[in-house]
Amino acid sequence: MIVTDGTQRCQVCGKNMSLVLCDGCSIHLCGECRRWDLWGYGCGHVDSKSFCARCYANPTINPYGADHGE
Repeated sequence: MIVTDGTQRCQVCGKNMSLVLCDGCSIHLCGECRRWDLWGYGCGHVDSKSFCARCYANPTINPYGADHGE
C-alpha cells in the first residue's frame, strides 16, 4: 500500500483528498472509496492492500479477496 501526501483529490469520487494509491491501477483513493484486503504469506506475515472497487473485484489483480462468482 502506498500512502499519498493528501494533496490530490480521490479519482473515484472527486470530493475527498486521497489517502492511498490503488495497489492495482495506482489511482488516488480517499478513505471512503478504498477497499481493504489482507494478503497472508508464510507464517504470520500479512500485507495490507488497498484497491479501488474495480481492482478489488478483479481476480487477476486481487486473487485473495475478489468475488470469484461464489
